[in-house]
Amino acid sequence: MNTKRGIAAVCAAAVLFSGCGNNSNPDANSSDNSEVYMSSSSSSSIVESSTSSSSSSSSISSSSSSSSSVETSSSVESSSSSSVESSKISSSSVASSKPVSSAVESRPTEIPDILPENISEINENIVVEENDEIRIEKDSALRLNSEMELNGDLYVEGRLIIEESAKISGTGILHVANSFDDIDCKGTVTAKIDAPEPVEIDGVTYVGGVLVANKKYALPKNFGNGLSKELNTAVKAMRADSGFKMPIISGFRSYATQEKVFANWCAKDGEEVARTYSAVPGTSEHQTGLAADITSCMASYAKTAEAKWLAENCYKYGCIIRYPADKVAITGYIYEPWHIRYLGKSTAKLVHDSGLCLEEFLEIDG
Repeated sequence: MNTKRGIAAVCAAAVLFSGCGNNSNPDANSSDNSEVYMSSSSSSSIVESSTSSSSSSSSISSSSSSSSSVETSSSVESSSSSSVESSKISSSSVASSKPVSSAVESRPTEIPDILPENISEINENIVVEENDEIRIEKDSALRLNSEMELNGDLYVEGRLIIEESAKISGTGILHVANSFDDIDCKGTVTAKIDAPEPVEIDGVTYVGGVLVANKKYALPKNFGNGLSKELNTAVKAMRADSGFKMPIISGFRSYATQEKVFANWCAKDGEEVARTYSAVPGTSEHQTGLAADITSCMASYAKTAEAKWLAENCYKYGCIIRYPADKVAITGYIYEPWHIRYLGKSTAKLVHDSGLCLEEFLEIDG
């Protein structure tokens, strides 16, 4: 993966890990599969980058889009046509001391507005031209309530809030400087997202705060101590909303347990075949506590109403189907409609909207 471009300006504004698959799970009754909560910080899918600013998060919660103190840039130029449907942003006027609207050409408008605490808000459709860019600096945030046609670049070092009614599309690129946790996505993003470079912390790899465990990136033997509270909560919510039982038949599995599981499948099918549906110890997502196998590890599960509901809705609860049918060559594992991975609601939606598997989204090898 190429080195990402640096910030040059600012804006105010798992896998058949177990015995899951076409065969019954040899580890289904293991104590490692019980629903328990992770207590250590290493279980979280999000880590805070040393360069991330906590002040931007607190400022967001203290501000609202209905702020009565709105300051409109004096450099907004009125269009000669009253039928202009969108605004165009140029990089030349975007700076930390001025509102984004200083670079907007539109009919007379009060957007984007500058709210207190360094939060800028865009409420009307805008177009970011090719070669142009918007930069959200470390201590600032941008709230989008409309559609953005992104044909240039949007750099997120601070905070980007994409409301439910908002959409970012176009041929441009949204660059994440530090963590995906810096994006709060309730809307839709179909533009390409450029992820940060992988970072290793205590032997564990993270990309934009997302914990990675796959064929290339392994976990330490002593990593993990149970199913994460966040994933457990998400599964309970899906059960309640869907009406399906959705039992977790394989949750957290320690390194030692995965050694037994993998050895079992190698003895049965040979190592080469086993590697297509079972993880080598240390590379199983189950060891993270952020992955679970739901209901059945049989291929026929994909045709059930439950599996179809899971595929269509799990992202709303912060999860993704980790090993899609059309991404086998990339993930290195067969299709697993039962295997979900917790990422958090915003990141899961970004991955879902992209149509990519996690390796593609994070721009890493599988």
